[in-house]
Order: sequence, then structure tokens, then C-alpha cells
Amino acid sequence: MTVWDEIRDLIDAGDDDKLVDRLIALDPGERKAVAAELRDHIPVLRDHAEARQSSWEDDDWVELPTQPWERWRELMRLAGAGTLGPVTAVVSWLNRRDLMSVSRYAPRFDFGDPAPIIRLIDHRPAAWQADLAVRLAAKLRGPRDPGTPLALALLRHTGVEPPQHDPLVVAWVTSGTVKRADPLWPALLPRLFEAEGVGRVLQHERVTHHTGWLRKLDKWGDRQVLLDGCVRRFLRGGTAQDLRFFVRLHEILEPSDAEVAPYLRDYLSLLPASPGPVAQLALHHLRRSSDPFSDALPDALPDALPDALPDALPDALPEALSGLLFRAEVTLVRAGLTWLDQLVRESPGCADDLAPALATAFAHESYDIQGRAAQLALKHRKHFTAVGSAHITDALPALPPALAARLSPVGGQGRA
Repeated sequence: MTVWDEIRDLIDAGDDDKLVDRLIALDPGERKAVAAELRDHIPVLRDHAEARQSSWEDDDWVELPTQPWERWRELMRLAGAGTLGPVTAVVSWLNRRDLMSVSRYAPRFDFGDPAPIIRLIDHRPAAWQADLAVRLAAKLRGPRDPGTPLALALLRHTGVEPPQHDPLVVAWVTSGTVKRADPLWPALLPRLFEAEGVGRVLQHERVTHHTGWLRKLDKWGDRQVLLDGCVRRFLRGGTAQDLRFFVRLHEILEPSDAEVAPYLRDYLSLLPASPGPVAQLALHHLRRSSDPFSDALPDALPDALPDALPDALPDALPEALSGLLFRAEVTLVRAGLTWLDQLVRESPGCADDLAPALATAFAHESYDIQGRAAQLALKHRKHFTAVGSAHITDALPALPPALAARLSPVGGQGRA
């Protein structure tokens, strides 16, 4: 009996433990001899399995226990992983679509339990194992990739740095195998906020349920890392579906004023064009923060920061507020007008700086928004100089005639 006859008989018997033991014991010449037979043996096993399956009634096939010949794909994958030499050859063999296992009970395909393969290759050099893990991880194509269990198991087993590959991160978060002590946590957690596709697959998680990844991150994650990651993800942009999960994560963190202070200018940049939920979140934190735009705070902050904003506002604020008031969403624009009103009340010297933003709202398609903007222009007309009044006057043609007529005296009633 040749060594190939031994391996073939173990495959036919469906005994993966004995097969792994025998493969590990092969010498280099025997491994080469077995590897040479594998490819031609695939159609033989496939035809045999199809013939056996077609001889049963469907109901009988579901009720009977798994038969050895049903597992031929998993065993052939083991045989290739144990006898092929180059890493690239093993990667190609393990990813063969004709070696995917088929479930009896659902239209699902996978590559079987990764544990026997890990045991099989554990005698190989550590560098070889690490190379295999990285290459298999880089082959993943999405959350339902059948190679996910083996790729993640090898990355954890070898401890190698995972490759920079977005589908790997998506596969990791949807694998259902992430625990608190996961060796992949330190490397892949920061990539959660960078990889395209993560937000989309997690978009249906709810703050009220507080389960899944929202719960994991809230319980196990470093608050600063999570908050920074959320803001960076918002700045990268994306659709509402892409960013919804990160908005909810930011929400459950409930960051304090001190925690959000370093990101206030980032929040300003999100107001004009980010998806509605992101802009709403940014505006909420900007409105509730005290003295957020001072360029020269004292070294030792007092117990209570002054409520009024400084007269010298940074350039980013008027521009961001103009962008916000140019948006189509009525709820956001109304909230923006309320914030503008607050800013002028607390720091009248900023009225001229914010006049262009207020004038932007005159052209809004909502009559209610136009009316509210006109009302604010009248309310704060005494704070406008000739510069601010000119911005208001120039924008009057955008208003309905009745509202414009009410505002025509604004230019002549400003402060000197």
C-alpha cells in the first residue's frame, strides 16, 4: 500500500483526527507524492458523493447522521494544507470554491472547522504560519466570506499583525467570535473607524437595546480612543447609513464638555455638509459647550467658565454657521438659527460676523425659516454696524415682499 493509498483511505473514512496525525508524520518525499494526487482525486470524490446523495430520498438524507463521504471537502482541504509546500499553494488550495462544505439544512457554504488545520500546520515554521495567516486574511471579501473563521483563527494563533484590509475588519466585527480578551482587539479596534463597510453592517444596532458592538465598545473600549475614532470617522465622510452606528456610539459615550473640547473645531467643520444625524450631533455639542472658541484661555481654568463667547470669533464659526443655515433640513436650520440668536445675545460684538450667515437663511425654501431669520434680524438690528446691515440689506430680495418690507429699516438702525 502506498502512502497515497493510506491518505485516500483516511479521507474515505471521514476520520479527520487520524488524517491529521498521518499527514504530520509524512516525510518530505511522502508529502510531495500525496500532493501530486490531490487535484485529480477531487472529481472522483465529488461524483461519488453526488451518486450517494441521489440514491436517498430527501427526507431520509436530512434525518440520517452525517456520513463520512459527505465530509470529503473538509478532508481534502486538510490533505492539501498538510502536503503542499509553498504558502501561496496552500492559500490557493484552501480557497478553492469546489472544496467548500455544503450544509444539509440551509443554503450555506463554508470551509469547515479551522481547528484541525491549525493543528496540522502548527509544526511548520512560525514565519510560514504567519505568512499564511496574513495571505488568507487579505483574501477575505466581506462579512459572509467562507474563509473568515480560518483567517481569524490563524491571526489569533500566530499573533501576527493583521494586514491593512477593510474586508478583514468587516468580517471580524460580524464574525460573532470577538471576546474581551481577543488577541485581535488591539490591532483591529482602531481600524473599526477607518474600514469602509463597518458602519453599514452595524447600522441596525440600537442604543436602546445596547447590545452587540455598542455594548462591547461601551464596556471594553477606551473612551478617548472611541471618541476620537468617532470624530475621525465623521470627518472621513460617508452616507447616513455608513455613519449611523458611529453616531449612536458617540451618543452612548455621553462625553463631557472637557472630553469634547478638543473636537469643537471638528464639529464646526461637520455642520455644512455631513449627513443630518452627524450635523445634529455636532450642533448639539457646540451649543452646550461654554466658551468653546477662545484662542487664549488662561493656564488655570476657573471653576465656572464664562457663559459669553468672546467677541473675536474664529473664522471657522461664521463660515460653518452659514453652511448650516444653507442646508435644506428645516429642523437643523431652525436649531442653527436658535444657536445664532444665543451667540449674538451672549456676545453682541459678533453680530456683524454672523450677519452673512443670518442672511443665508433668507433664501431658504421654508417660509417658516425665512420668517424666523427675519425676526432675528429685527431683534438684533441694534447690534449691527453698517457692515452687518449691508449684508442684511443685500439679501432682502431673497425674502417674500412682506418680510422684506419689515426689514427695510434695519440698515439705518444699526450701531455706529
